[in-house]
Amino acid sequence: MDSPWRLGQYSPSSACEVAPPISLDHKRFASESSEVIKLTQLLASFPYDPETWLNRGNCLRLLGYPELALGDIYKARLLVEAGIEKTSSVLGNEVRKAFRKKIYELHTTDPAWMKWAHTVSTPELLSQKVQEMLKRLELQIWTELMEGLMAANCCGDYARMSREAVEKFPDDEFFPSEVSNADAWYAQREEVLKTAVAEGHMNEDQMTTTLTNGGVYPTPYPFMAEEFLVRDEAVFKGIEEDFRRVSTNSMVVRSTIRNTPAGEGSEAATEDDCIGAIARRDITAGETILIDTMSSGSVGIDADPAGCPTCCASPVKNFWNTCCSVLYCSQSCADVAIETFHSPICGKDFGYLYTAARKATTTTDFALDALLLMRVLAISQVEDTDHPLKSTVLVRLTPAYGFKEPNLIIFNFEDHIQTPITILQTFGINIFTNPLYDTWVLHTIKCRLQNNKHGQTLGDWPGTSISGLYSMLNHSCSPNVDWRHDSASSEVTMFTTRDCKQGEELCISYIGSRGDNLTVVERRKKLMGWFGMACRCEKCTEEAATQEDERNALARNVQTISP
Repeated sequence: MDSPWRLGQYSPSSACEVAPPISLDHKRFASESSEVIKLTQLLASFPYDPETWLNRGNCLRLLGYPELALGDIYKARLLVEAGIEKTSSVLGNEVRKAFRKKIYELHTTDPAWMKWAHTVSTPELLSQKVQEMLKRLELQIWTELMEGLMAANCCGDYARMSREAVEKFPDDEFFPSEVSNADAWYAQREEVLKTAVAEGHMNEDQMTTTLTNGGVYPTPYPFMAEEFLVRDEAVFKGIEEDFRRVSTNSMVVRSTIRNTPAGEGSEAATEDDCIGAIARRDITAGETILIDTMSSGSVGIDADPAGCPTCCASPVKNFWNTCCSVLYCSQSCADVAIETFHSPICGKDFGYLYTAARKATTTTDFALDALLLMRVLAISQVEDTDHPLKSTVLVRLTPAYGFKEPNLIIFNFEDHIQTPITILQTFGINIFTNPLYDTWVLHTIKCRLQNNKHGQTLGDWPGTSISGLYSMLNHSCSPNVDWRHDSASSEVTMFTTRDCKQGEELCISYIGSRGDNLTVVERRKKLMGWFGMACRCEKCTEEAATQEDERNALARNVQTISP
């Protein structure tokens, strides 16, 4: 975050329905972003100072990035709790040491504080002052936490944690009003959603998800370098080479499928970073295009205790690596594990993730997302690239950025802040000193996974996966390609559903067979999360034109029979 912030790339992610966010003007943007840069540089030298994390979180919230603010505030909370804890710990000692130095210098060098220098004149008095200041800071952290949850639209978290704050700070006069505000907000949202269900705009499950979670817009952050925003030629060449290796009848190209022509009141737009696949020759219906096997670019996970850690096939057999007793379904999967993800996981206790994932009943359960994130982070560590976003699996995936009508992505405090940080800590990554895994990196990873993952159910176990080559195919509501799991594993076989001519773009349906019986309006609504605009595939364009012609004809008939 200490890179230059570009105003032209500034687009707040906040979607607060209680107090809608307003983008800062250029002067305020410059002021707050400069402060973030200064605080980021300060954290590089003093990573265990909770006040600096809190101050940066406040700036990020004011800039309109509550998901980043909450990450910093949670780190501040972890530091303060460790510093206040009477039981000695490595982290607590680091916090107290950092705060002792800061408070002593403040009281002995700052003219505004020097009149209280006697309160830190002995080691005992300094220790007392440190505890006093940490407890005062803890109250500020929880206050800022409430603000961040509101800005992230986390109605359910806001209600739950305001009650926790009342219990934690029983003498504070502020938090009881937060509980009242939270209850009123929750009741208001519930009433709106019940109306939406009654009018057929959503079902009961969607209502529950919306009621209990928040949401933020996926956005490229103003400090992100170009290398994290587009897939450059080297990335494209790597994808191209993988297609050549596994397919004799298809290839990747820079696709124009998402370019939009000029319309009424709008200019034509091109998307330079759109990749697609085309037929290299005529392909007959049912012919296999490629088989996307498990690799550093393709990941499949579920929580089946008898399943293969690499490909999810069950049962495992007597194949293992020398480092531990974990079993795989084949020597090939054991080799892939060692080559791509196993080493950082080996010997680490991720049982809490699997315990939660075994309760999943759908492929969209957040517990499965956590397993996928853990696996992707492991891959980035094995590859040892100079940045996690440059790992083979992540560098090829794009998030849903820059849309005219962006969709919110679901966000909540536990699954998007607490769990990712716990995963990093389980890996042994220092979340305070290692900027490579800052909250903006974690959130960008989750946005990329969200935009490209697909569910899989093998046996009775729901799972989720990223198929690196499958993800390169674009969408059509009348697709010419489908996929299946031939080997009862995460391995994906892609095949044509009709004859395809040489040069024809090969497309899948992002919404599967459930889109077959939907109207163009319903399909476009479901697809908005991927496109951020109305789907312009041939089927949708033709059906929309037919509907428009019918409306125009009806309007002419009405005019004709009017007296």
